[in-house]
Amino acid sequence: MDYYPQNSLYPAVDSERRQLSARGMLTLMRDHVWEIVVTTVVVLTLAVAYLLIASPIYSADVIVRVDPPEPNALGLALQNQEMLPAPAPSPVTEAAVMESRSVLQPVIDQFHFDVSVTPHKIPILGDIAEKFATPGEPARPWLGLTSFAWGGERVQIDSLDVPRALEEEKLTLVALENGAYELQGPSGEVLLRGTVGVAAKGDGVSMLVKELAARPGTKFEVIRWNDLDATRRFLNLIKVGDKVKDSGLLQIQYRDKSPDKAAAVANALGQQYLASAIASRQLNDTKTLAFINGELPRLLADLRKTEESLKNFRASSQSMEPTNEAQAYLQGGLDLDKQIATLQLQRTQLLERYTEGSRWVQNVDEQITQLKEAKAKFDNHFNGMPASERESVDLIRAQKVAETIYLGMVQKAEQLQVRRASTTGGAHILDQAIRPHRPVMPQPVLVLGGGLVLGIVSGVVLVFMRRHVMIGVTDPRYVERRMSVPVFGEILFSQQQLLIDRNATSTGRKSLPAATARANPPLQPSMLDMQFNAGMDNRILAARFPHDTSVEALRGVRTALARDLAHARNNIAMIIGPTPSAGKSFVAANLAILHAEVGARVVLIDADMRRGHLASLFNESNRGGLSEVLSERMPLRSALRPTGIDGLTFLSCGARPENPAALLMKPRLKEVLERLSGQFDLVIIDTPPFLAVTDASIVANEAGISLLVLRSGMQSEEEIEDTIRKMERAEGRISGAVFNGIPLRRSTKKYDYETNYASDFGEAEMGHRAAH
Repeated sequence: MDYYPQNSLYPAVDSERRQLSARGMLTLMRDHVWEIVVTTVVVLTLAVAYLLIASPIYSADVIVRVDPPEPNALGLALQNQEMLPAPAPSPVTEAAVMESRSVLQPVIDQFHFDVSVTPHKIPILGDIAEKFATPGEPARPWLGLTSFAWGGERVQIDSLDVPRALEEEKLTLVALENGAYELQGPSGEVLLRGTVGVAAKGDGVSMLVKELAARPGTKFEVIRWNDLDATRRFLNLIKVGDKVKDSGLLQIQYRDKSPDKAAAVANALGQQYLASAIASRQLNDTKTLAFINGELPRLLADLRKTEESLKNFRASSQSMEPTNEAQAYLQGGLDLDKQIATLQLQRTQLLERYTEGSRWVQNVDEQITQLKEAKAKFDNHFNGMPASERESVDLIRAQKVAETIYLGMVQKAEQLQVRRASTTGGAHILDQAIRPHRPVMPQPVLVLGGGLVLGIVSGVVLVFMRRHVMIGVTDPRYVERRMSVPVFGEILFSQQQLLIDRNATSTGRKSLPAATARANPPLQPSMLDMQFNAGMDNRILAARFPHDTSVEALRGVRTALARDLAHARNNIAMIIGPTPSAGKSFVAANLAILHAEVGARVVLIDADMRRGHLASLFNESNRGGLSEVLSERMPLRSALRPTGIDGLTFLSCGARPENPAALLMKPRLKEVLERLSGQFDLVIIDTPPFLAVTDASIVANEAGISLLVLRSGMQSEEEIEDTIRKMERAEGRISGAVFNGIPLRRSTKKYDYETNYASDFGEAEMGHRAAH
């Protein structure tokens, strides 16, 4: 009864190249440790190159202390102090003020941050050349490229005004002979020509170049930034924050390639902040002083009026001193009148900043109402006084209140004038910026440490990407889990086969190099190897190095293949592969020799009539083979060739026909295979790549079993799936798979066991032969 195992395309649950476990990840990293090391070395090399090429950045800072807020500018305390608005901003607000355009714009204008000048240089190469140049002394051009800057150039543009259409456009400054220069527009048009130190104008552009040290022909990129964008760019270069949180100490930092400029700009920022704060404080004092000066004439008029009224009353009544009762009435009402007058004055000042409906004005109105009610009660207490004596007291009290308010306002005006002249802006500089000695960037420890970590991470990611994305299937177990195809053998990449191929390419049919001969001394003839001696001029690994680790693995494939052939419908085994370079011919030729090794009569057929090369492994030509037999130009017995190896016969692919697929479709193929199946114990057919052409699918129906050859990392999941699916459509039977060309890795311990055991066996065999 024939046995046909089914190949399922449906994966087991969670079997599709699942995420690696921690142990699997460690194993993967150990297998590719040298790739990780190389990647780390490359990244570290780039980090060192960055340290050597990158321009150093210096940082300078200014420490500013924000003073505590001052009391009310009028110095007139209200009964409920907490109801007044906060008179001074907090340190957090001052930090925002330091980043305002009113502070930054004067510094931008002073140091010309609204104009950027960049030398036209070759990336990396120009940076390297700049390291060897002396500032102010332009270096000689490298490679004869005179239009590029090679270090030592200096350009200082004192002013540049352009039309709005040219703002933030890339202009080109070209150095000419004798300190002359030329400014070109975005399209290369000449905007103006000028000389260093002399203002130049042209096409709406005005420019003053203060310094130009460059070789004639050197080009620079010049951009006149919009004021808003210039402020944003400048903000990226400074940092304002608390030196110590909630301490009132603010730090202004600035970074630049020049240590002198870093200190100068930082100090300019601190001084400009103080100047802005002083101007703001002086503005408040000026407004308050203007209010007082505006009120003084009215207060003086009120004082004169009250004095005149008191004088006239005393003259008419001939009364100079009040009685004891009137004196008590005068003293008690005087304090109330002063408070009411003070609150009314404050109300007038608040109305300049707030509306009458604001809570500040309403609070003052409530206090005035309360004082007036208290004064009314106080006045009612002295209603029994004579009218003349009461009028006299009222006039005296009014005169004293007017005098007190007037003199207080005069004194406050004098104080404001003195304070305005000596105001500090509510802050002062604790530490001036000084010239930094060491750059803050790049930091060697940070760059090298980061490069080391980045290199290791990049290496791990690269290995993982190659394992899962960039290369094909590398895990033989994936084929069994995902495709339900048993893996008969895992064949290591053979260095011996590589040496055989290289030697054949370089010396033709000559013997192996001496180094190879010393590494692999020939064995003395024995009963096991005598049958291969006649075929030692071929390029097949099993014949040249029968104890190689790969050959041992192929013997395991031979065993599994023989066991499976016992249940097949015939003794024809087809070797297939999804894509070229999978190693089909290598597996087919070696399996043929290994089956002949155990006494089987084997015929090896090269059915790749397009690019077949099995004949070259036996140092023969392709002509006179399968294509001639199928086209009936040669009888089958004449096409069969001996190989020099007992039990092994070879049928080459023959001359390349015009249409190999049509030739394989003829009934002649079935007749040939049936004859060979009857004459030999095993028929092995090497076919073209399955996915490349249709030839293999034509032969598949004639073979009892098929052996799928995959190369580690060569075929993708989709290619393997397509091969199995098309084999099912062709009614072919895939008995198993061979995983070929597996690189030897640290995690493949079983291969180490096989290698050591095979080596021990070879040494023991050599010793045995030497003894005989």
